[in-house]
Amino acid sequence: MSDALSPMDRSSLVGEAGPVNMTIGSLVFIERGSGVDYDAICQRFRERIHLVPRCRQRLDEGRTGLSNAVWVDDENFDVEWHIRSSALPAPGGRAELLRQVGNEMSRRLDRSRPLWELHLIEGSADGRLALLIKMHHALVDGSSALGIGMVVLDLGPEAEAVEPVPTTEEERPGLLARQARRFTLKPLSKAQALVVEGTSRVLETSPITAAADLREAGQVLRELLRSREPAVATPFNHTISANRSYECTSAPLDLLKAISSATGHTINDVLLTIVSGMVAEYLDAAGIDPASLEREPTTLVPVSIRREGDVGGNRISVVIVELPVSEPDPLRRIAMISGRMDELKSASGVMAGAIFVVAGGMAPPLLSPALTTVLSVGIDFPSQNLVVSNVPGPTAPLYLNGSRVLEMYPIVPLNPSDQGLNVGAFSYDGTVYFGFHADRELDPPVERARQAFENSLAALAAAAEVPS
Repeated sequence: MSDALSPMDRSSLVGEAGPVNMTIGSLVFIERGSGVDYDAICQRFRERIHLVPRCRQRLDEGRTGLSNAVWVDDENFDVEWHIRSSALPAPGGRAELLRQVGNEMSRRLDRSRPLWELHLIEGSADGRLALLIKMHHALVDGSSALGIGMVVLDLGPEAEAVEPVPTTEEERPGLLARQARRFTLKPLSKAQALVVEGTSRVLETSPITAAADLREAGQVLRELLRSREPAVATPFNHTISANRSYECTSAPLDLLKAISSATGHTINDVLLTIVSGMVAEYLDAAGIDPASLEREPTTLVPVSIRREGDVGGNRISVVIVELPVSEPDPLRRIAMISGRMDELKSASGVMAGAIFVVAGGMAPPLLSPALTTVLSVGIDFPSQNLVVSNVPGPTAPLYLNGSRVLEMYPIVPLNPSDQGLNVGAFSYDGTVYFGFHADRELDPPVERARQAFENSLAALAAAAEVPS
């Protein structure tokens, strides 16, 4: 079986040039148990890998390259090549683990094989097991958007029965859709909506209609980016290296909800306000007065643009937001963020930067040079300083072979090549997990960004008189 690459597939693959690595990751902690050793995990994948056929396919570029590349079944597919096992060096602490994560995220996936890997990391001093899940951005598209990890996880300690391996290719799409409905996180959809001039309509999946909509989206994107000035220079906007570093932290979802309730603003506003405080403190640590910048730093962020009376799936759009880093008062800062977000969501698609709205809850690929090339936009400057990706996850605990999944931290790829810091947020089982993916040469290092994020959260909670 072979499938043609979608324009988004190609944009993700073409964008992987120079120091850019389009691998998405997730750092998952799991309690110890007999079902989470190497052999047991390999067996679970053998039993369920057929639920996501793309995970058994490799890229075939033929003689013409990516312009006519297709996904083809890998006749040499071997689960054990994709699932790796390693142990942390002594003393097996946080520093050793995050260093290993950074090292792995620096390494690109092998394009001659299916574009995913799972690393079982043992030797942690606290006794927990860690899984590092790596998948190419091209896999996180359409029916594969659940991700590799969701294939093997269950909603309870007892393993759920799965349907048998399909005997024909035609059975696969329906089987995957039925399997996906088991999860509370459901980013599957056959339709998209395109926001143009403040209106939304269904984007059909037929090639002719989709091509027309893509051209229209390109026109919207072209007008948006041509009207924007280049992003202001910051310490994390330089030509990045091929090496990565990683940090993470977490916060109770109830804490963010309490801040939201106390201030009268959305949780998304709360998150962007925390990021604004983080950037302000990070700039100060780098010796830059935030008030001295000629323009405010900007972030690309997915937001809900659901309107009153809308029904159906989530409506998620990508917008470019200015961060009020020169405002020191957290309460004034969140009010400014909220006002800007309201204006963006009520404005036209061109002004808001709302190109695609995915009806299943997953944001489209980042507005990278590769994507804008596919859309014939032709820009050569960064339109944002960093990306803040906020994805809602399962509200109930998940299990792997009877062992509970404890924590799930996202890893957002650095793209384009002059964007050295991204922030990912993923909510799971009452906690929001934050991942900070950075160029290893970032100065100050990514640890300082994580500390600044935690300080900004504490300052906002104190200003809102919410116990943290």
